[in-house]
Amino acid sequence: MLKVIDIVCGYGDLDIIKGISFDVEDGQTKVLLSLNGSGKTTLLKSLSGIIPVRSGRIVFDGKDITNESPRERVRSGMLYVPEWGVFPTLTVRENLILASSISKGKSNLDFSEISELFPDINGRLSERAASLSGGQRKILMLAMAVASGSKMLLLDEPSSGLSPSFVDRVLDILKQLKEEGITLLVAEQNPSFSEISDELIILELGKIISKGKYEDLRKNDEIRKKFFSL
Repeated sequence: MLKVIDIVCGYGDLDIIKGISFDVEDGQTKVLLSLNGSGKTTLLKSLSGIIPVRSGRIVFDGKDITNESPRERVRSGMLYVPEWGVFPTLTVRENLILASSISKGKSNLDFSEISELFPDINGRLSERAASLSGGQRKILMLAMAVASGSKMLLLDEPSSGLSPSFVDRVLDILKQLKEEGITLLVAEQNPSFSEISDELIILELGKIISKGKYEDLRKNDEIRKKFFSL
């Protein structure tokens, strides 16, 4: 579904991502694991078109999207989900409808499907997003991503700022999305998310230093101490 081929990107004269290549197959979940400041967010923004790629190629669903706009990529079925991205002055219902219309170009949404997957927001559809807790807003963001109908979600640190109980809830939701066949690329520093990955990609200072199964990578003493002991 997604092929990232030797991409370089950054800000000003500084290259943050330095020649990264990897694939994500249809229905797979891959986790980009790194410490803060290693380029996770920059990489996801480049894949979504927010930051231009200086060199290399991005292919999605068999089509070269390297030079496509963020909106064109959303229309193609790829959605970037930032750390925080709800519309606080809108109600929960309005946030979900907006997410659906931006991606699908239509505003009719099956709320029963969303409610089944996200019981956390049942009874809150008429409340403004600003009234939700941080954890509830994160759940709403994931619900909006699902409402968009996107084929692939690029999730930027979904555990950021959450209590352990909400981190567990987010993990449960991602497991459900994986079972639904939605393709996921998750950028995280929380090693707990490694357990849901079909392949784990270790990122350091803008480069991939290792990738493979979580069970195999955790056997590497250096990687385990640096990335799995947070």
